[in-house]
Amino acid sequence: MPPMRNSKFKMPKWMDCAWRRVACEKDTCPICGHINKDRKRHIDVGEDPDDIDMIFEDVGRTFKETLELIKKDAESKGFDITNIDDIKEPPRPEKFGLYRKLAEWHKELTKFLAIAEKSESMWLYTPEGQDLSWYKNILLAKVYRQLCNRWELDNGAEYGKEDFEYTKYVLDECFKILESAFSELIQIDSPQKSGLLVLLGGLQKIKAVVEKI
Repeated sequence: MPPMRNSKFKMPKWMDCAWRRVACEKDTCPICGHINKDRKRHIDVGEDPDDIDMIFEDVGRTFKETLELIKKDAESKGFDITNIDDIKEPPRPEKFGLYRKLAEWHKELTKFLAIAEKSESMWLYTPEGQDLSWYKNILLAKVYRQLCNRWELDNGAEYGKEDFEYTKYVLDECFKILESAFSELIQIDSPQKSGLLVLLGGLQKIKAVVEKI
């Protein structure tokens, strides 16, 4: 029997710490608390908590634990949400035309940032420059997630509606932050100004398509 649905269920606020560049970092936060514990665990045994292998290990474990926390949070409020065991595997990212288009933009921005770093452009170290580096990756991951959500709903799945709404919110926030970062950086008199304008234009075209998912 499919789980009962209730559109009034909202993802807990602490879920934002899973994707925002600046998280709350509180030990009491289900996301940040795990991250803080993971870092201490690695340091205590002489491991580098920023090593890519350690990061992938921690992310995989935290993701599984987070899903369980969301389910428990929903159940405590009287909601029965996504049955993870019933989720069908959606198409791979490259099967979606929108994802391929965004991936090209992401590649161009990555190259642009690398060139700016090589030329020691100081704007890279501003909050806006850091936002470009961070949210380009979040945007790529969340657009794929939303395409998967849409694919699941179009294929008759009743689960995932909550995730669709939450991911829409995350995407709106990512676009808002990225557009603001580009707009601020374009005001700076730098050799990269024309490149920033081109990338902003590409982002806005992609945004118009993402909003129709």
